[in-house]
Amino acid sequence: MMSAIEDHFEKVEDRMSFDEFSKLIDEKRTVMGSLCDDDTLCMMILQELGVDTLKKISEITADSGKVSIKVRVLSVSEVREFSRDDGSTGKVANLIVGDETGSIRAVLWDDSAGCVATREIAEGISIGITGFARGGENGVEVHLGRFSTIKPLDYDVEVKIKHYQIADIAEGMVSINLRARVIDVGSARSFKRRDGGEGKVRNITLGDETGKINITLWDERTEVPFGEDDTIEVRNAYAKKNNYTGKTELQLSREGVVEQTEADIGYNEKITPITDIEIDRTYSIRGFVSGIGEIREFTRRDGGVGQVANMHVSDDTGRIRVTLWGDHAEVVDEIDIGSEVLIIDAQTRTGFSEEVELNLNWNSKVRVLKR
Repeated sequence: MMSAIEDHFEKVEDRMSFDEFSKLIDEKRTVMGSLCDDDTLCMMILQELGVDTLKKISEITADSGKVSIKVRVLSVSEVREFSRDDGSTGKVANLIVGDETGSIRAVLWDDSAGCVATREIAEGISIGITGFARGGENGVEVHLGRFSTIKPLDYDVEVKIKHYQIADIAEGMVSINLRARVIDVGSARSFKRRDGGEGKVRNITLGDETGKINITLWDERTEVPFGEDDTIEVRNAYAKKNNYTGKTELQLSREGVVEQTEADIGYNEKITPITDIEIDRTYSIRGFVSGIGEIREFTRRDGGVGQVANMHVSDDTGRIRVTLWGDHAEVVDEIDIGSEVLIIDAQTRTGFSEEVELNLNWNSKVRVLKR
């Protein structure tokens, strides 16, 4: 196995001997003392010799060690402070940077993070950075600390952003970029945090030609400036399974971005014929009301009062019972026999007569198309 010095020497073996290269490293080590390891010393020598040590983002792995890249800043997080074990205060900020081969997270510590606080580093500018590659929770990252560098470039770095389609998104994926249409903008809900503070959460449904998916927004991000049928771009999201619905959803990282775009994205709700409905699945149906029940109140386990109603919906293939919980129950006051309705994302279960029925929960929707 080659040493770090031997590995780097291969880049200059056509212009000097190994002894000459080693001598340069020894001289640099005398200057730097114990501050740098052999790999860092070699990188310094190669840079002074004019050897191109730059990497493309696609070439970086968790074992790449010290890397230099020229990139454009795609998004910037806020600077956060934290307490170290010795009682001192540290700072950290995250960037998402990209080149023509992909994108990667750059983690800036302490003085490096100060560039974000002073707005020297901002979204859209091109920079050259030298840092250390390492594995993170969301894939390979480049960390910039005491011996790292950040330099603005006087030209724009070309960036190629890969956009996924919804059908391609799977649990565990990270650094997801997506263009989609807003199907349902949802509403912000407040909740109590474990520390007693109040938070807000909002679930927005997005769709494209291949399907639909929910994205969860937290706190200040719940104040979205767009509405249904707007087209948006999501950058640097990650996918995880919702333990309640069992579906894969999107979450934004700290430096993730959601913004409106002019991209033309089509979406059509997938309507399932009633005869094809199976148990323990989620469906959208369209049909005519063929039976209407009354709203009934009941007492929840927590002592609160809830409401529920039933109706039957028919299409050309069959008829099914639909149970409407909570605010959904009020739709029975808006319809009559023969009304046309669209029910979106209702879950199936076995009813009292052992027949499959549809249940509308908080994530479901019902629309009256024709009264």
